[in-house]
Amino acid sequence: MENNWTIMQTKNLFKEVAIANQKGLGLKAAFTMAAENTNKSINSVRNYYYAQLKMFELVPSLAKDLGIEILKSKRDGFELFSEQEIDDLIKNILIGKGEGKSVRSVIAAQAKDAKEALRLQNKYRSMIAHNKTRVNNIMNLLAKEGKIYYNPYFRQIINGEEKVDNLAKLSEYLSKLEPNEVGSFLNILGKLSL
Repeated sequence: MENNWTIMQTKNLFKEVAIANQKGLGLKAAFTMAAENTNKSINSVRNYYYAQLKMFELVPSLAKDLGIEILKSKRDGFELFSEQEIDDLIKNILIGKGEGKSVRSVIAAQAKDAKEALRLQNKYRSMIAHNKTRVNNIMNLLAKEGKIYYNPYFRQIINGEEKVDNLAKLSEYLSKLEPNEVGSFLNILGKLSL
């Protein structure tokens, strides 16, 4: 599925948002309609909308030139995370998981309501998936502090200063492979080291 957007598709997306707003419907209704009209996934539509919205807010003349109306009222309550909130969220969850708690239970203890819990959970999952360097820096800090924490990449609990033994993990992984899978794995590994 191609993710390129034409100017007309962009204009129609923002028109769908305006129509949904007039009908008292949420953005999901507009995204669903735009996804059907463009043959794109609803997630692609949503991501594109927010990227374009940000650009139009930075360069309002562009939206005006295209005849696109930006609805500000829907985003008034949108709250960004501070850098400290993000770091604290990651630390709290990694420490909580190190204590045997689930991500949801750690979040539930700090969230005021279900909406905030979902927001925190989404932010955590996004950081783990897309900001590995930052998460690793936080884990390094936790290790220096001697804290017990969960490493989401190796899916194991790390006890303070204990280092992850990558060679032992690799040996364990290889021992679980079938003989024909070991050869394929080593071929891939050989290509990566070139």
